[in-house]
Amino acid sequence: MLRKLTLILISFFLFTEISAQIKEIELDLSSKIITDVLQQDSGLLWVGTDEGLNVFFDDEKNVFYSNILDSLSVLNSDINNLIIDSKNNLIILTKDGVSLFDVNKFNFKQLKLSSTPTSVNEDLHSGELWVSTENSGYYLIGDNEIKQHFTFDPLNPLSISSSNFLNNDKNKIILSDSTSVYLATNNGFNIYNKQLKTFKRYFKGDQTKMSSNLIIGLQFFNNKIFIASENEVVVFNKESSKFEKIFSSENKIQSFISINKSIPPILSTSEKDFQLELNNNESDFILMKSKIIRSNQKITKTNTNLIFWESGSPSYIQTDLDLSNKQVFDLGFSINSLSAGIRDIVFIGTNNGVKTLNNKEKYVNNIRNFNGSDFFYLYEKDKYINVFKNTIELGEIFPEKKSIFKKKFPHDFSKKSFEIKDGILYLAENDLLIFDISKRKLFSSSALDKLLQGKIINNLKIIDEFLYTSFDNGLISIPINELFNIGIVNEKNQIKLYEYNELLNKDVPRGFNDIEKINDLFYVTNQQSSLSVYKSNFNSLIKNYKFSGDPSTSLASSSPTKLMYVDKEKQLYIGSIGSGLFKLNVLDKTFTNIKSDQGLLSNNVYDFLNTDGKLYVQSGAGVNYLENNLIKNINIEDGLFNDLFHKESLHFNRDNIFISGNNSLQTFNSVSLYDNENKFNISVFNIIGIDEFNNRVIISKDENGVYNIDYKIKTLLVDLFPDNIYKSEQVQYFLKRNNENEIISNGYNNEVQLNALPYYTSSLDFFAINGSGDKSNNMISISIFNAPPWWLRIESIIGYILALIVSITLFVRYKDKKTKEKMEGERKAKELEEAKKLQNSLLPKVLPSVNGFEISTYLKPATEIGGDYYDFFYKKDNYFYAICGDATGHGVVSGIMVSVTKAGLNGIPMGDPSTILGQLNKIVKRVNFGRLRMSLSVAKFNKNSVELSSAAMPPTYHFSSKTKKMEEILVPNLPLGGIETEKFDGVKKEFDQGDVMVMISDGLPELPNPTDEMLDYEKVYSCIKNNAEKSANEIKDALVYLSDDWAKGVMNPDDITIVVIKKAA
Repeated sequence: MLRKLTLILISFFLFTEISAQIKEIELDLSSKIITDVLQQDSGLLWVGTDEGLNVFFDDEKNVFYSNILDSLSVLNSDINNLIIDSKNNLIILTKDGVSLFDVNKFNFKQLKLSSTPTSVNEDLHSGELWVSTENSGYYLIGDNEIKQHFTFDPLNPLSISSSNFLNNDKNKIILSDSTSVYLATNNGFNIYNKQLKTFKRYFKGDQTKMSSNLIIGLQFFNNKIFIASENEVVVFNKESSKFEKIFSSENKIQSFISINKSIPPILSTSEKDFQLELNNNESDFILMKSKIIRSNQKITKTNTNLIFWESGSPSYIQTDLDLSNKQVFDLGFSINSLSAGIRDIVFIGTNNGVKTLNNKEKYVNNIRNFNGSDFFYLYEKDKYINVFKNTIELGEIFPEKKSIFKKKFPHDFSKKSFEIKDGILYLAENDLLIFDISKRKLFSSSALDKLLQGKIINNLKIIDEFLYTSFDNGLISIPINELFNIGIVNEKNQIKLYEYNELLNKDVPRGFNDIEKINDLFYVTNQQSSLSVYKSNFNSLIKNYKFSGDPSTSLASSSPTKLMYVDKEKQLYIGSIGSGLFKLNVLDKTFTNIKSDQGLLSNNVYDFLNTDGKLYVQSGAGVNYLENNLIKNINIEDGLFNDLFHKESLHFNRDNIFISGNNSLQTFNSVSLYDNENKFNISVFNIIGIDEFNNRVIISKDENGVYNIDYKIKTLLVDLFPDNIYKSEQVQYFLKRNNENEIISNGYNNEVQLNALPYYTSSLDFFAINGSGDKSNNMISISIFNAPPWWLRIESIIGYILALIVSITLFVRYKDKKTKEKMEGERKAKELEEAKKLQNSLLPKVLPSVNGFEISTYLKPATEIGGDYYDFFYKKDNYFYAICGDATGHGVVSGIMVSVTKAGLNGIPMGDPSTILGQLNKIVKRVNFGRLRMSLSVAKFNKNSVELSSAAMPPTYHFSSKTKKMEEILVPNLPLGGIETEKFDGVKKEFDQGDVMVMISDGLPELPNPTDEMLDYEKVYSCIKNNAEKSANEIKDALVYLSDDWAKGVMNPDDITIVVIKKAA
């Protein structure tokens, strides 16, 4: 919107009359009825209307309306006044109260008041706001809250003396210092004590020297407080609290104003104005020469002027700051508001939109007395020729335009092509005319008559001593001297016709837009072949640069126009229609393209001018100039208004650039371009975050100035705008990330879109360059904290790393442990294998074959080396012993104990079982296995009997075939290795044919099942009894089945040994 504002402001002729500089701004307003207009230092333009609050920045706008459901909206859509405090905060007054705009959160703080606010006065010492109201006194606002409410209380002498305050923003009604606030009311003078929070009232009378309680205004000047009542002015002494009358007026005082701290205040009555004068500490009011101030006037101050205006009046008074040079202007429309913006642009609110007053002089001047032109040229210093319709004019351009020769001819020059050199102007269409400037004569040349034959000349170009004429299908080359030697036979045939023919002359250019000769090469532009290069003549085409798809090696335009070669740069500049400006490096044959998105005012380029190290480029929208790799411009905002500019429109004379067109001749000083820098600042309007669902939210700063977002925000939009509306539409924005050297251009788009912001803190720097090549005074730096999801936060990552370290440590330890266990296992396995071989060697390889006995055995170790042991000692016709043992525990040590027991049995003489056990006990004891013991049962089978002794073994089961009864024999002795002197008891039983004896280790009855129940001795007893009449193998198998069925796959925790001996039939 401000871009439109910029264009409208300047679209007028540069007259000195102020009234000619009043222009309406084309703003998209919520209502045309304007109540107030203010521009902040940042450049934001606020427009209050009867239907909403509008804010404009760059080419964008926002409208704020009241919403009864939204406590963060403006209180009322009908805006009364807009105020900017010393901190550049916006305050909005409506009939319902005060709205404070929060630029950070982009919303409002509503403060509802009991009656309509009439003025806001800021206490600069405390930063608090004193808000007067129509009939509810004063409200004291601080920290965006109502701190105090002061109303008149007739029963409280320490209250304020009035609750009624009319709107009066001209007269100062409040003054403040560090301890007190001084207030003017319609009922006396008041002093508010900040510490006691009480008022001291002063009324008319002898003490105050005032004859009226109606206080018009207060002023603080030269360390004194001046109080103006209706009829007099008194000085109040703060130290003594005394009053001194210094001025009395016959007419009632209407206003008491101050322009600034350096200019004494002015007192105004209905007929006269008086200004305070101080002489030797004496105060008086001196009559001013002219009456300026009216009763209801308001004052707007710019940097150079004072504007006195009245709401509802169509006129205003303008003076210099010292009140001199008074001028009265009638606008022709009523003024609702009038305020000064940046760079002294004055904004006027009306009932029909916003208008502006701009006193700033533009540096492009329109040459007066220039009535029209088809061709204009500065042929010598200060001298011009102008051709318009049928008239040729000669004159001087310096110090001002002055016509010297002007003559009409019987020709229409408006459609002619023009070329000029050495004081000779060539004009051509269907014939060739020549105007000699020095002789001021026009004549016709017939040199082309035979060749033209109806051809229409559409362009002329002089190179060296030749005039080249263009027609639709070719061109003619004419030596210039031939044009002045008509009738001389041209034996060398130097006049040449080059005509395109698809079969015979297809390389000949079909006319030209321009020709430039570089060394012996001709560069030619036209619409048919774009840019072509010829050597010596136009029959020898050596290169065509028509666009081939590669913009670096061919010309990306089908409409080239002007050519200009700059030898110092080795660059051929090429203008075009629609494609901008091209540069061809004639050394490496590469192209560079400059377009409007890089700073050109338009992509239509018609003319060039190279002077003073600057290249000027003319387009329909104005003039660009290239300097120090910057593309600057002069356009409507500089006073250059658009025209149908000439093909040869740029001219140079005495450091001045002239731009000629069909209806105007404009000029500017090329040197003053250096002095016309327009410094500006940029600001952030707001920052909007967009999440993955395209929801938008305004991002605000925290107390540290950091914008906080989280990972859900995928995109940030940073809205930037310049404070200067001058060429605001030509401002380019740039971005630097995290203090990197890379500069990212956002082009002319003031909305910078940021995607994929890194987590945690990012710093972003923004700056801008305007159309004049000036860089913004400031660089905006913002800090953004992007909180990652919890699983990607630093503390989580540290946790992951710590967990990984712990895991790796545990894994290494585990692997180390497993490696050690494996090595230990391999070592033990090897040892166990050796021990197993040893144990197996201790067990009988085969069962003995004893006549009259069936023997069956079973051993299931709990580990690879069991602690159980069985053996047989048999000597035919001598003895037969059966051994069943169980070393406590199992494993290697148990196996060794078994080995010792086996060795002992082999080393002692065979006797009765009790004696054998006694001898073995001593051996085991002496070997000293610590707490380990050896349980052992020894049975000696005689012819018809069996002797049995046991060292802490489970019962031995004896079945008698004669009685069919089974006996559980338990011999209660201690295990081997306990007490060395232990005596072992024994028993002797008959053992006849069919009898059975079963010896077991405790691993069988103590075998658990899946529910951890033990098999127990009862089931063993029953199983043996039930199968006693079967063979020894069948009895053993029955016991093995019993154990397997009971365990159901549960590993036996202890060795199981079964020895079955049956007396055969």
